[in-house]
Amino acid sequence: MDIDMMVPVQQVYMSSLNVSSYPESLHVLAGSFRSLSLFLLAFSPAKRTLSLVHQVPGYGPHQYVATGRDKMRSLGRQADGKLGGSVAYTTSWAAPPILSSWEITPEWQINHLDNVPITAVSSYITLPPPYTHIYSMGGPTGEVHLRSPQTGSFAEKIQEVLFVPSDKLADADKSRKALRYGSHAIEFTHIPGTNTRLAFVPVLGTNSIEVYLHNPDSGYLIHVYSSPSPRNGVDDGPRHVKIHPNGKMLYCVTEHNNLLDVYSITERERTNSTETESTWSTNPLTHLGTRSLLPPHLSYPNAPIKTVHRFRGDTLMLGPGAEEGQLPTEIWATTRGTTEADRGWISVFKLDKAGMFIPSSSSNELLCAEEGVERYETSTSGGKAHAIDLYPKSVTSYSSPFTALNSTRAGSPVWILLTDDSDYAAGELREESSATQTVKADKPMGGVRVLEWDGWLSDGVHEVVGWPSVMDGERGVKGSEYAREPMRGGSHAVWITTQEGGLD
Repeated sequence: MDIDMMVPVQQVYMSSLNVSSYPESLHVLAGSFRSLSLFLLAFSPAKRTLSLVHQVPGYGPHQYVATGRDKMRSLGRQADGKLGGSVAYTTSWAAPPILSSWEITPEWQINHLDNVPITAVSSYITLPPPYTHIYSMGGPTGEVHLRSPQTGSFAEKIQEVLFVPSDKLADADKSRKALRYGSHAIEFTHIPGTNTRLAFVPVLGTNSIEVYLHNPDSGYLIHVYSSPSPRNGVDDGPRHVKIHPNGKMLYCVTEHNNLLDVYSITERERTNSTETESTWSTNPLTHLGTRSLLPPHLSYPNAPIKTVHRFRGDTLMLGPGAEEGQLPTEIWATTRGTTEADRGWISVFKLDKAGMFIPSSSSNELLCAEEGVERYETSTSGGKAHAIDLYPKSVTSYSSPFTALNSTRAGSPVWILLTDDSDYAAGELREESSATQTVKADKPMGGVRVLEWDGWLSDGVHEVVGWPSVMDGERGVKGSEYAREPMRGGSHAVWITTQEGGLD
């Protein structure tokens, strides 16, 4: 796996959406908060089934899973036309803290590559262009590792990023509990028309998005600004960020008050700049708008704050373009319930060509009619999960009746991966529990589920299939030489598909 030359962010995003050769099976790599294993699944769009392909003992619980280049391109073809392998990376709640790398072979087997020790439990890991350095963030620290050009696994650790003063690090909580108030993610951009590359890290406890200069050659991050949440005195809890492929827009989900903020990104004047330090005098992020992750009747001020706090803002992801080579037309976000009695929500927001939410006709954008948004109440609370991943649907292969009908309508139809860590999905909810009354019993269950959405003029999000099913749970895990541990709820899952012209 040779290291590629740098590819512009927009080009990488667009080339990842090649669905002209739709695979018969979409593969899924999933972890769990309650099981130590990794699970490789296969989803058949034609048969609408989800089944186990391979399971390996892992180093979990694995909270987060990332693939080698991006979530929608992994097993690429080599110059001789043969499928190459793929590399995945996982975080872990294990003690002492570690990161792990894994090979996924063309025969759909998972092989462990290596583990590396880190200072604190991580919650996020990514491999941005030019694909030479692996970045992880979580709690009081973050790490930058070189990526092995031979295997794709971890190589030397070159930098540790601190979110507490260096003299406080020894006493700082480094367990998974620190993820509730520490760093939680990292995303990158190359500001168009400039040589400036930035990285953004949301930190829940400081209500800030930390901004770094990113040197793609050395891999180093240099802190330049702390961007505060746009609501003064409010405990927002910034949790996850995503950047539009135009490089100019940043989106942030807040965990504590269930909001989705959008910002513009602008290069600012640098002061006191050296090779290792730099300070920007002005915030590079300008807040442009906010949408609630909850429907109006559950959003403040229609509902009291204690109602809003029954939910936690969770994850977000930009959708694909309506056609190959087009920019995203939607952004997706999730919440999870704070208790088993509160079901979570999936929301999809319509974006214009610049990446902004569609204009609101109301002066109060949080209370206006739900224009340009659709909601789906999930089957359960989601537990600690409710992470999503998206894959573009083909309008010619194995689609639902709605897909063909809406092929020329607004929106970008997708298959949706949803993970569920609720006690119900994990098979640990007692029948006499009052929470059973809140579960949508007629919907597919399981720690990993596939849903579908066929555009704005379809009839919304539908659940297709879940794994493991009740029968899977009764039989135990099948299809693997390692069959001692069933999946007890899911944490995070990503699509892994065979794509022509992949980069790995």
